Amino acid sequence: MRIGEKKQIIEEVLSEDHRIHIESEAIYAGQAYRIDNYASLIKALDIIAEENWNEQSYEEIEEIKRTKGVTAVRATVDNTQFNQISSYVNTINSKVPLYYSIINSLTEEQDEKAINIKLPEDISSLGQLSSFNKRIDDILKLVNVDGGFEVKGFDKGTDWYTLCATGTLSYYFFIGCLKIAQEYFKTKKEYFQSEEARLSYEASLKETDTSSDDGFEKHKEAYLDRLIQKKVEETIESIGATNGRTIPELTAHLVKATTLLVKEFDKGTEFHLSLNPPKEVSESGGGAILQIDYKSLQPKIVKKSEALGLPAKPKRKKKPKS
Repeated sequence: MRIGEKKQIIEEVLSEDHRIHIESEAIYAGQAYRIDNYASLIKALDIIAEENWNEQSYEEIEEIKRTKGVTAVRATVDNTQFNQISSYVNTINSKVPLYYSIINSLTEEQDEKAINIKLPEDISSLGQLSSFNKRIDDILKLVNVDGGFEVKGFDKGTDWYTLCATGTLSYYFFIGCLKIAQEYFKTKKEYFQSEEARLSYEASLKETDTSSDDGFEKHKEAYLDRLIQKKVEETIESIGATNGRTIPELTAHLVKATTLLVKEFDKGTEFHLSLNPPKEVSESGGGAILQIDYKSLQPKIVKKSEALGLPAKPKRKKKPKS
């Protein structure tokens, strides 16, 4: 996890003196407590539990996580559980202000069009690093529509590159490809492992065809190839600007870029948005699923296109009524 990401998560549960604060209220005549910042608190404690300076046992908190889950915004716990959480927090709070000051000093505000890239864990030589850099460079060239990407250095103390898009369209097409690659990867890893996918394949066979593993693999690849093609076309349509590129040319480039991104996912490469992304773009969850609001994005793209003197997207002619 990026240092800046850790900082953001921990900040959500800190008081003004930079100590962890449990937002709680006694209920049922003092027989239980409601923790109103439960999910945020657990996220922060999970991070701190992994730090080398923290020698406190985390077993009691892990047991509470097993019984109460980790996703509920707020949770009700009994007195014993509340005392366990309070005791753990009180013990580590003596060191949390110093810890926070350190990670705060190591982070900087990121440009909203920054892309953070985590290197695969298996890179162990300069040759492998050089190969990785070339692969990323090839992808960025394919999505370069109105400006490339500049290296902004590393997230300090980690294996992350930080790149920043210099072109508005290049940025949105790149994250559009990332979103499609995520959907492709999820479909390949989850849907095509299901019985539903197998039944769909068998239902598509002609009477003279025979079901086989080889046939299923070909069906899967055709489905996934079509998924990328269709989603790329939808992305171009949604963004509504091409900076003078022909639609077929841009489509071919984005399809190839998406295919290469999927291969990077397979290698363990991670891509994450800026810690301060544009309002119309966000990522959520541990899997960092991208969310793009194309509807609110279009006015920004149109305005940028006009400033560059680019032709406006032609309106579709309505078909005459028969």
